[in-house]
Amino acid sequence: MQVAKETDHSPEAVGKYCQQFNKVKWCVENEMGKEEIRIVTGMKTHLIDEYLKIIGEHKAALPP
Repeated sequence: MQVAKETDHSPEAVGKYCQQFNKVKWCVENEMGKEEIRIVTGMKTHLIDEYLKIIGEHKAALPP
């Protein structure tokens, strides 16, 4: 709820973002390329790029 308030997004939207992030993170951990991630997740390439950027910037802080 706090993240939703701070970002002015609905709790449902924040939950969806977290689920999408975790899907992309799982794909990266399983050494999939962008095209494979797009097929597995059904996400647009530009959205995958955003999640990959976040993963790259915070890789050391992310739980395994």
